[in-house]
Amino acid sequence: MNANESSDRSGVNPSELSRWQKIRLVIKVVELRLRFVALMAITGLAFAYWDELRNRYEKWTRPAHVHQAVASGVEYYCPMHPQIVQEQPGACPICGMPLARRKKGQKEALPEGVTNRVRLTDSRVEQAGVRTAAVGYAPLVETLSTVGYVAFDERLVANIVSKAPGKSRVEKLYVNFTGENVVEGQPLAELYSPEISQAIQELFTASQFAAPASAGGQFARSFEKDGRALAAASIEKLKHWGVSQEQIDDLLRKGKPEFNLTILSPLSGHVFKKNVVQGQEVGESTVMFEVISLHSVWIQAQVYEHQLGLVHEGQAIEATVESFPGERFSGKVEFIQPHLDPTTRSVEVRFALPNPGHRLRPGMYATVTLRTPVADLPAFQAKRTVSNPAVAAVVRFGLSKAEQKTCPVTKAKLGSMGEPIQVEVSGGKVWTCCAACPPKLKANPARYLSQPAAAPPGQVLSVPESAVIDSGPRKIVYVETEPGVFDGREVVLGPRIGDRYPVLEGLAEGDKVAAVGAILIDAESRLNPAAPPAAPKAASAGRHQHGG
Repeated sequence: MNANESSDRSGVNPSELSRWQKIRLVIKVVELRLRFVALMAITGLAFAYWDELRNRYEKWTRPAHVHQAVASGVEYYCPMHPQIVQEQPGACPICGMPLARRKKGQKEALPEGVTNRVRLTDSRVEQAGVRTAAVGYAPLVETLSTVGYVAFDERLVANIVSKAPGKSRVEKLYVNFTGENVVEGQPLAELYSPEISQAIQELFTASQFAAPASAGGQFARSFEKDGRALAAASIEKLKHWGVSQEQIDDLLRKGKPEFNLTILSPLSGHVFKKNVVQGQEVGESTVMFEVISLHSVWIQAQVYEHQLGLVHEGQAIEATVESFPGERFSGKVEFIQPHLDPTTRSVEVRFALPNPGHRLRPGMYATVTLRTPVADLPAFQAKRTVSNPAVAAVVRFGLSKAEQKTCPVTKAKLGSMGEPIQVEVSGGKVWTCCAACPPKLKANPARYLSQPAAAPPGQVLSVPESAVIDSGPRKIVYVETEPGVFDGREVVLGPRIGDRYPVLEGLAEGDKVAAVGAILIDAESRLNPAAPPAAPKAASAGRHQHGG
């Protein structure tokens, strides 16, 4: 724009303006440009600080009591549903219980036994692939396998010795080689003993004097009595030297004093050792034969120290040997050595097995399998698996607050959530911990007042192996207490059986555990801890969990 155009529009010729008017005109042009720059700067600042301006606006327009709560740095939360947090007092929209007050940023104390708490949104649960499984009872069986060797049953071993005094000669052998099978009462050898022959001659002489006298009076009767006593003494001597009553009767019936002592087998089996040959002289107590029966055999095996709890006398076992693949031999635990081998840290266990057909031979290696129901282990017999001791308590009617101690709905200690409330239900009165419990108790009294069902026979509480986080000194399982809320609980578990762990302490039937994705939840708890470590036992009374 030139000077002529400016003068035409304003109707004033610049050449005709005074000096002061020219200065005012310059100031107006600068002012217009500064206004444009200021407007642009204000617009930019508004965009840059929009969130702060909005927050300040909400603060100025907020009601007075809310403003006071925010100013004091407090917030209100539901102890049962920790995800419910708001800045004004009121009731929980889920369970209806009054909201508790705390300082902003303060973490709620965790219940006893809970190590941490993780809250995940539905999308995070889906992304992590978290899947839950209900804790339940199962007939778990612990299997123990060990290797041993087949041995003789020591109760079926007999050493056959010469009982005749002095030297005896082996006149005849009926068993001529080691390993020959014999039956009970079968002759093994014949011995000639001068001492036995002399005793037999004395028996015959005494027998003649002992014969009833037809005459002779008192002297003859006295002689007869002495003969009988001598005959009885001879018979006892012969029996002591190994001559049986049947052999003595046979001798007296034949009337011939010539006699060779026949050695008989005391049991059926096989000759394990043959220590004599025909014509050999043997002395008193010389072992001539060793006979062993294989109708029953032992398997001797070693069980390590930590496995002893799985073995008890009378327990059924199964054994296999390489000679008969696929075939199982049944038996039982017969004896457990009372001492431990300090070198191998193991105990010798003896298993007894019947052996028809003598198929199991001493010296064979055998694999023994024992199956022990976990419910029969001492640890599970001594303890009943419950997540909270209060669960096992049966609520009775008409008790005082001190006598009842716990709320039947939440299992929390009475007084931990405020003044207890007495409720009349099912014809009696019981105490509850807060105002949210009576409606639930009245709606389903059988659920909260009945005694928990006992564990099925032979079954134990168990969780999947994938649900257990093993950190070494302790084992953690994440239990879903609310949708998206997982509590890490320290548990006591038994030995792993297949893909499951039996539970001793820390869980109850029906608890939902993270069976898939537990590792991801544990990692989340370490990166973003939602609560401090569990409070001491004295503070555990604040635990409050309503049934659904």
